[in-house]
Amino acid sequence: EKVSILGVEIDNLTRDEAIANILDFHKKKETFHHILFLDPIRLMTMRPGKNLNRIARKASLVLPEGGGLSWAADQLGTPLKERISVISLMMDLIRYSEKKELTLFFLGSKEDIIEKLFFNLIRHFPEIRIVGRHSGHLNDARDLMVKEAIRKTNPDIIFIGMDFPRQEIWIENNTGYFGKSIIIGAWGNFDTLSGKVKKAPDYFQLRGLTWLWRIFIRPYRLDKIFYMIQFFVSIKLENWKKNREAKLKAKEEITQS
Repeated sequence: EKVSILGVEIDNLTRDEAIANILDFHKKKETFHHILFLDPIRLMTMRPGKNLNRIARKASLVLPEGGGLSWAADQLGTPLKERISVISLMMDLIRYSEKKELTLFFLGSKEDIIEKLFFNLIRHFPEIRIVGRHSGHLNDARDLMVKEAIRKTNPDIIFIGMDFPRQEIWIENNTGYFGKSIIIGAWGNFDTLSGKVKKAPDYFQLRGLTWLWRIFIRPYRLDKIFYMIQFFVSIKLENWKKNREAKLKAKEEITQS
C-alpha cells in the first residue's frame, strides 16, 4: 500500500512491516535495495519534475521519517500507519544482525564520529560483525578504496550517513559496487548514535518536529524553513483542490439524478 504526497509515493508501513520487508529483501538476495527515508524538506526536492525525483522512484522502499508527512497524509485523507524513526529502524536491524550474524558496513560522517560509533556498537553488541567503516569525507582515491572495500566484503547491510542530497546521489552513482546489499540512508544519525550529538528532546520527537530541533542547534540550516513553508502551502492547496473536486463531483451526481 502506498500513499501519494505531492506526487511522491510513500510506502504505508509500520516499523515492524518495514523491517519485515527489508529482511525479505535480504532473504531473497535478488539485487541491491535502497531504503530511502523522506521528511517534508527532502520530499519537496523529490517531487515530479525535480531532478531527484528519479531517486525516489527507483528506491525499493520510501519511508516517512518526519511528522510533517503524517500531517500531510491526514490532510489529504490518506493517513499513514506510522512515522518511522531512522534510528529506531537502524537499531532493530543492528540487533537482528548480531543475532543472525549479518555483516554490516558503515560509511559517513567524520573520522572521529565513525570510530566512536564503531566502539559504541561493539561494546553493546559484542557479537556484531562490522566488516567495514569509513568516514564520508572522500577524495577520489579514498572514494575508490571505499567502493572496493564494499565490493570485496559484500556486506548484508550498508548504512550510509552523508548530507542530503549527496548521500542519495552517491548511492545512485555506485550501484555497481553494492552486489545484493541492503542500503539504508541514515543521514546525520551516526552523530547521534556515536553520542556526539544529543537526540532531540521528547517534546520535538513525539510531535515529529526533529527537523525544527536541528534548525535550532544548527542555525545555518535556517534556509530549510523555506522548504517547510512551501511544503505546508502546497499541501493546503492540494487539500483545497481535492475538496473542490469532490464537491463538484457530488453536485454533478445530484444534477444527473
